Amino acid sequence: MRKFDVAFRPMLTRRFATLATVAAVVLCLLSASFANDSAPFAALAVRSNGPQVIDITTGITTLPEGGSVIDKETGVSFTAGHIAYLDGAFIEATGVQMEGAFGQLSADVVRIDIAADILLATGNLILRREGLEVMAKELRYYADNEVAVFEGGVTGNQPNFTAERVLLDVRSGDVLLDGHYSFAGDLFTMRSPAEGGLLELRLVELEDYVTYSAASEVSPSLLERFRAYL
Repeated sequence: MRKFDVAFRPMLTRRFATLATVAAVVLCLLSASFANDSAPFAALAVRSNGPQVIDITTGITTLPEGGSVIDKETGVSFTAGHIAYLDGAFIEATGVQMEGAFGQLSADVVRIDIAADILLATGNLILRREGLEVMAKELRYYADNEVAVFEGGVTGNQPNFTAERVLLDVRSGDVLLDGHYSFAGDLFTMRSPAEGGLLELRLVELEDYVTYSAASEVSPSLLERFRAYL
């Protein structure tokens, strides 16, 4: 079956064009654009694995056989078994395998809110990056600030930890455990107070591998980095 490429290009007069781009889909089987190209998730390109279904009343385009998506601004890319999107509003996919600055992500459902520049992932969620593996019920990735927030039964591997919430600084790789937590180091285990607390996991790059050092006194710079999400 023929594959169709779907490209999103920025408009000059408004941030997210809709009417002109939907017309382009109908005429050319090419989707329209998410603009402004200075924002995250503004230059999405979609490749369909099969036919596309366009709801002319809602403007939503569905790729029932899935496809792949690349965001040229952030470098986020993923494949999915099913994709639906509304120009300038959202893109939603199921059965997702994704790569980005945050690492490699697999999840049952991923939804990108274009206007808010937020990626939400849920269901059988695993994120892997060098020195870190995190599993949780939910992940919110704030693309503007490059901060990822995990919630719901969060567990980690390399290093080993559990926490109510986990915040990841995608730029530095540093991690903050929030609420009730436990952290198993090589020689010791650290646990939160009964009322909960914060534990900093600072990324350390050695010659041959990456590891994390734990500190119950969180650095002011990391607290400031995560201030809006605590």
